[in-house]
Amino acid sequence: MLSPRIEDYLEELFLLESTGRSVTVTDLADRLKITKGTVTATVQKLVELELLNHERYGTLHLTDAGRRKGMTVFRRHEGFRAFFHELLGLDRDHSSEMACSMEHYIDPVTEDRLYALLEYFRKARAEHQPWVDEVFLAIEKPILIVPVPLTLCDIGSEGAVLRITADEPLRKALAKKGFVNGTEVALLKAEDDKFTCRAGHNTFELPLNEAATIWIQQPAK
Repeated sequence: MLSPRIEDYLEELFLLESTGRSVTVTDLADRLKITKGTVTATVQKLVELELLNHERYGTLHLTDAGRRKGMTVFRRHEGFRAFFHELLGLDRDHSSEMACSMEHYIDPVTEDRLYALLEYFRKARAEHQPWVDEVFLAIEKPILIVPVPLTLCDIGSEGAVLRITADEPLRKALAKKGFVNGTEVALLKAEDDKFTCRAGHNTFELPLNEAATIWIQQPAK
């Protein structure tokens, strides 16, 4: 396994190489916006890993293995960038930043499925499929927010029980009080690790260990 830093170097070397000009330590330092000393140390590591050839004070040349790995990282970056920009509607700069963060942590199967999803979406958009516009509308105006445990709800907020994550017998005890999926709950007060809430028509004071197991789905604001 290569570190994200090593993969970043290989990606940049691959991109610089693709311009057709000779690549130097200075070029790489400028591209990565770091010092030449830092680049020199990592370049030596790449040479030891047999991913790069570098004659003293000479140009840098990726080995076949280094070139293939550099292309792989670049393809992953482009796949994620396209996903965030084309499917999620984020701007290009933000999409590229997100891609840089995630390109190192994807396995080949997930990568292949990401590309397949992109191609399916692009084909649908080219054919002016109506569901494409519906997807963008759903993303921009979400119907529901992410569920949260009762312990993280705002005072006065309301929502429905989505799930109970307690083990038995606490789950059964909460169910007897009315805390089951679909029950409407409102948090009335929270202090000293005690959470006062209304569940249905009844009011309860729950300790932290119980309130933390009750997950509430709240409507979008």
